[in-house]
Amino acid sequence: MNHLIQIILLSMMPISELRGAIPLGILAYHMSPIFVAVISIISNIVPAIAIILFFDSILPWVKEKFPPIGRFVERFSQTRKEKNRRKIERYGFLAIIAFVAIPLPLTGAWTGSLLTVLFEMSKFKSILAVAIGVTIAGAIVTLSILLGTNKL
Repeated sequence: MNHLIQIILLSMMPISELRGAIPLGILAYHMSPIFVAVISIISNIVPAIAIILFFDSILPWVKEKFPPIGRFVERFSQTRKEKNRRKIERYGFLAIIAFVAIPLPLTGAWTGSLLTVLFEMSKFKSILAVAIGVTIAGAIVTLSILLGTNKL
């Protein structure tokens, strides 16, 4: 498979996201760091936008086909919304940016997007916060790779 396609697909996958794609492109495939970072950032934002725009439409189907997951999502959503309403309204945008920007497992565009939907943030603010967070994460991962390999 073409290296570029692999980078794009890996960036779009949950868990690995751009945290896996950028090192692969730079270290294994010896691609331009800026090119890999830009492609990975864009590719990582695409599924996030889809989640933010369409998750509400898919949730009834998930509840019907996978009741335990549906119950968990409902319970999580209700308790978190009620408990954290003020904090979400006040810090939600910045919190999502920070959450997505931290390049650790289970933080990233997929999880951040789901959180914005569960906390009922506006779609525009959600997409903007996730996109900013992904861009920061991409910069952190790229700079870490370059600094770690003395390629900067």
